[in-house]
Amino acid sequence: MDDKLFLRVIALTLLLSVLGVGISVWLKPKPVFVGVLHSQTGTMAMSEQSVLQATLAAIDDINAHGGVLGRPLKAIVVDGASDEKVFAQAAEQLLVNNRVEVIFGGWTSASRKAMLPVLAEHKGLLFYPVQYEGIEQSPHVIYTGMAPNQQIYPALTYMSEHFGKKVLLVGSDYIYPRMANAIARPVLMSLGASVCDEIYFPLGSQDVDSLNKIVKRCQPDYILNTVNGDTNFALFKALLEGNSQTPIMSLSLSDSELRQLIMLLGRDVLHNHYASWGYFQSINGAENEAFIRSIQAKVPDAAITHPMKAAWDGVHLWANAVNLSGVLDANIISVNVLGMSYPSATGAVSIDIENRHLWQPAFVGKAKSDGNFEIIWQSHGSVAPDPWPRGHTPEAWENMEQSLYQQWGGTWQAP
Repeated sequence: MDDKLFLRVIALTLLLSVLGVGISVWLKPKPVFVGVLHSQTGTMAMSEQSVLQATLAAIDDINAHGGVLGRPLKAIVVDGASDEKVFAQAAEQLLVNNRVEVIFGGWTSASRKAMLPVLAEHKGLLFYPVQYEGIEQSPHVIYTGMAPNQQIYPALTYMSEHFGKKVLLVGSDYIYPRMANAIARPVLMSLGASVCDEIYFPLGSQDVDSLNKIVKRCQPDYILNTVNGDTNFALFKALLEGNSQTPIMSLSLSDSELRQLIMLLGRDVLHNHYASWGYFQSINGAENEAFIRSIQAKVPDAAITHPMKAAWDGVHLWANAVNLSGVLDANIISVNVLGMSYPSATGAVSIDIENRHLWQPAFVGKAKSDGNFEIIWQSHGSVAPDPWPRGHTPEAWENMEQSLYQQWGGTWQAP
């Protein structure tokens, strides 16, 4: 082969190589960007980190099955920093700068409510995976956590029937605990029970020194705990050091936080501790076993919680709606996802057509020494969600919320 022919062969080889790379890049499907917005720092990180991991595991699962519309999902992960203002700014960043098709995230009601105006302005869609106080029905949100009638009502009914009628309400000082306790009062009245006292601690506070004095004075039959975040460490430590034997029903403490409490405070912290959720890892059944394997393949040895399951369900419901609709448009998906079902770890769950909340079962569990919950009560099948609590009109409930918002200077938690 002469030199000219040799050079031509080399040039042609290089050209084909470059063209091949260019064609492969051109043929590679463009990713679909989705936002994942949870607290990785601050008081709520202890709760939200596991939900973040479950959301990313669900996104990986969708990609392993072909993505949506033949395109892979690409998660844009942002830290909400346990701050409602940061959540609002991050939601705007995701929708405007990153141009995500959907946001998965939020824990506190303060974070969700701070995002609502941003979602409305930019026509975004949020899948919210945590139990909450209800009194809301946004066209920009799908609520895969629990409505108050699915969590608060069963919790109070079980505890009042098994332990007594005098209740101490203990919570973090922001919109969810305040409204959850307001919702609890008419329910307790209908059960013949009463509130002996009500106390709040700032979100993230470790100063709970007054708690044991109140327990001693009040002598409650049980405590309804709506404390969120790492203040729970201080709360359970104080009760442990005060040798309190009072049963506790927690509405925001799940398997994951329970194991963290055991690591820090020992197994005695579990004495007489109960929780009400729409899922516990201890549920029997092939569906749950498959779900646990899917999560733990991505997050080994994870203590799987209801918010994690609700996050997983939400990602899959959104992806199914996109694939069936043939479009990514949030306005269309927001409508088309209504009425859709997903074969979850607890059996089929579905999104209510009217109120955008999830039909799902309810459970009450008792903490065990291994950090799991033993299921001691469960509903007969799925419970229809009702975001509007009994006791007052929707307008009256909304006015209560707005009064707190104004009292707190235009934020959703006490200064």
